[in-house]
Amino acid sequence: MKQALFLLNMGGPNNLDEVKLFLYNMFSDKNIIPNPLIRPLVRTIIIKKRLNEAKETYAELGGKSPLYDLTMQLIDKLSSKLTMPIYPVMRYVPPFALSALQECKENGIEEILLFPLYPQYSTTTTLSSYEDLIQACEVLDYHPQITFIKERYYDDFDYIKASAEKIKEALEDKESKEYDLILSAHGLPVSIIKAGDPYQREVEANVSALKTYLMTEGIFFNNIKLVYQSKVGPQQWLQPALVDTLRNPRNRKIIIYPLAFTIDNSETLFELDIEAREIAEKIKYEDFIVAKCMNDSDAFVDLIVKSVEEYNADTAK
Repeated sequence: MKQALFLLNMGGPNNLDEVKLFLYNMFSDKNIIPNPLIRPLVRTIIIKKRLNEAKETYAELGGKSPLYDLTMQLIDKLSSKLTMPIYPVMRYVPPFALSALQECKENGIEEILLFPLYPQYSTTTTLSSYEDLIQACEVLDYHPQITFIKERYYDDFDYIKASAEKIKEALEDKESKEYDLILSAHGLPVSIIKAGDPYQREVEANVSALKTYLMTEGIFFNNIKLVYQSKVGPQQWLQPALVDTLRNPRNRKIIIYPLAFTIDNSETLFELDIEAREIAEKIKYEDFIVAKCMNDSDAFVDLIVKSVEEYNADTAK
């Protein structure tokens, strides 16, 4: 059976002209704004309020999100270890599912393997990407077998080990006991969690697994704390907020690890490494370290390759 691998992500603007498209598509998503009656109004308000600010953010990052380029670097490494076509499939900006599926249909691909670049499952990320893919298949009248090789992997041993490697890499040879480790996850409105989304539960389990692994490796921090970032709008969001935590420091030496991202993007490179750093500088932190995401780390490449190989071994039985 001819296979292709899709790496699913939200995407980020590939140029400043795409910023409006990115915001429009994100806030048109029924998984993000469930109420269809208020969705157009909320979308219009958010775009009006955030467009210029978002453009400034991406201008500071070189005029685009780094997400696509970093994903292609990951795919380059994966391509040396896997013999199937691999596609980056973004939810809100190109390359969209439709174009990847069109190519797969033309090339006679019979099975599409899905690997979400979101470690924890959420209706707003993994499910949204999946539903978009199914809808695109219907548009194309294309009906391949579609399989998640990993629907979530927040507590997968190889993923936890790879996360710890990025934390150790950022810490270098500094004494971990002097630092607080801040694990920053993308926030969600509490209403989405109350509706049954498992994201918060999986983030907390991810934190617990990572704490245990670091302890077994003999890496001890002064404190380890989970926070949430990227709040939009007036709704109640998951707490504690990153910004509030930074403004009330118990320790002025911290390392931040972006827990809910595998590929660096504006939320990590701008929100954490620029905006959060500015807060830390204003209130005179002694040291402020932001760890990198997995990106194309060998450990992350191996995790994806192993997931493909284990799936194919299981189906061959």
